[in-house]
Amino acid sequence: MSSLGIVTAVLASDVADDGTVAVAYPTGQTKLTLTGSVGGDLTINDGAGGIFEQADPGFSVSYGASTITITNLSGLTWPSGATLRLSLGTVPRNGSYNLTVGGADGQANGPSLRTVELTATGAIPAGTQATELNHASVIIAATYAVEPNTVRIFKDTSATGTAAHTVTLTGGTFDGTHTIATFNLRDDFIMIAFDSAGRGSVIVNVGSVALS
Repeated sequence: MSSLGIVTAVLASDVADDGTVAVAYPTGQTKLTLTGSVGGDLTINDGAGGIFEQADPGFSVSYGASTITITNLSGLTWPSGATLRLSLGTVPRNGSYNLTVGGADGQANGPSLRTVELTATGAIPAGTQATELNHASVIIAATYAVEPNTVRIFKDTSATGTAAHTVTLTGGTFDGTHTIATFNLRDDFIMIAFDSAGRGSVIVNVGSVALS
């Protein structure tokens, strides 16, 4: 399975069987993007202290607001000072597939869009395919680091939609020139195809999304 991210940490104390240790999230990942992932693996001291799978026996993970909690289910004690390396797996495919090669995206009966709703200013997590901006009175100033060779959707779903929410890009453009999209009406909607350089092309602009 492809990895959603790798975390390396030095253990500050022994982690006994059924004990826990908290580690930081990989760059670009959050509770939202990792919940439900499977197929991870974990090593202690590059495998010298053991190689464990995300299962029992092995280890389990739970995702908090700011850290990942790992529970040791291996039957062994992971010693203080050891280097722990956690490789997170992938989100499993849903449904049945007629194709057997390639990633989950685009497969027959593949997963639905990974959607994030923002109700306050913040960064759009990596891997988000559709972003909804939802606040009727407070402006949401969202930021998005462009992921090359992707198609992304941005939509205003606010009750009134007159708060002039914005999405500001880094590492790319919406149309080759502009980096800010402003949504000032409910159901304003834009779909962008980003090429390998992060240069966007507008597939559809519904309503009056303004680019600047």
